[in-house]
Amino acid sequence: MIKASAWGACRCVTRLFEQRLQLAKLKTLWSFDLLHTRASHLSTTPGETVPFRKQLKDEKKRKRITQDSAKHQTKGEGGVDEGGRKDELLEDERTEKSKWKLTVGLEIHAQLNTDRKIFSSARASTDEEPNSNVAVYDLAFPGSQPKFQKATLIPAIRAALALECDVRRKSRFDRKHYFYQDQPAGYQVTQYYEPFAVNGAVNLSANDVDLYDQFRHHPNSFLLRIGIKQIQLEQDTAKSTMTLPTTALLDFNRVGHPLIEIITLPEIHTPEMAVACVKKIQSTLQAVNAVTTGMEDGGLRADVNVSVSLRDSPTLGQRVEIKNLNSFQAVQDAIVAEKNRQVRILEGAGVVEGETRGWTLGSTETRKLRGKEGEVDYRYMPDPDITPLIISTVCDIFRQPVTFSQLIGNRILSATSVQQCLRPRTILLTV
Repeated sequence: MIKASAWGACRCVTRLFEQRLQLAKLKTLWSFDLLHTRASHLSTTPGETVPFRKQLKDEKKRKRITQDSAKHQTKGEGGVDEGGRKDELLEDERTEKSKWKLTVGLEIHAQLNTDRKIFSSARASTDEEPNSNVAVYDLAFPGSQPKFQKATLIPAIRAALALECDVRRKSRFDRKHYFYQDQPAGYQVTQYYEPFAVNGAVNLSANDVDLYDQFRHHPNSFLLRIGIKQIQLEQDTAKSTMTLPTTALLDFNRVGHPLIEIITLPEIHTPEMAVACVKKIQSTLQAVNAVTTGMEDGGLRADVNVSVSLRDSPTLGQRVEIKNLNSFQAVQDAIVAEKNRQVRILEGAGVVEGETRGWTLGSTETRKLRGKEGEVDYRYMPDPDITPLIISTVCDIFRQPVTFSQLIGNRILSATSVQQCLRPRTILLTV
């Protein structure tokens, strides 16, 4: 019995000696690494024994730090942490910009601030009971004749002069033929060939929106000028509310509401610039009391024409129109989505077709609505029932030494003071 106990004690001493010998070997093996990796993390005193479990954790941490450092170095010097992916996207965007050129033109439809419709005496109110403000001409009853309401021209002239347009003495109305459920006459009355205002401009400054990228290449220029081809009077269509895929409810209160369509030149080359242009036009029209509400309330809608071409190409690419955008975010997102779609087609050796497309907020792609109609498809013709519009005299109170864009851009002047500058004293009309 005594011999067995002595033998067991000897085995325990031997096992303890082996464990200490193995620990000493590991300390010798890892002493160099631990000296460099744990100096700032351990608060041990010289001669203090570090537990083996803690040594394993420190070694694992050291390897992770080394791997992360190597990963950042291989991704490139421009990006670090979450900025690495952003820098890669910016690099891709710079590469794409160096090859492709985006060109955008805007068509903005704004409801004029008037009490009556443009060709009938019905009230121009859209927030009352559906189909309660409708005249027989609005419904295109046979034998009904249009009667131009002179008061609708006052806010239109305010808008034209605020956008630095030339108001023409004589203009005409045309018929734009197309068949749709919201157009009872089968055509829309507009001014295609001879609009009442031409040759305007929108002046953008760096304060309008975030246009730093546009202005940093032109340090001596504080304005970015986007030309306006024309402003034309036209009538609005009915409001359609889809209840089922094949059923739509129509409210004809909006038929005949006076609109102006502002058509810009294709001088916009970024989505941000397009949004800034729409915002500036809206603020200008609201400042001179020319429109009822803004884009957020449905009083202003935008159609954008997007084309993509090679940067060095002297000609523009195929134009694609995106209809009825009713928010600033929709304008920007639709332009980006359409640009990406056209770039994919062109890089795949495809051909971009001229068409009219739609956009739903939150989508990633535009959707095709129909093939793009041209001048022949709409069958424009002068309206035989409406005589030419002649503006005999516009008082010089509209013409100020300071441009209206500078007045509106001045933070000191209020919208009321701008409206007083634009208030007409003498306007003689012959219709």
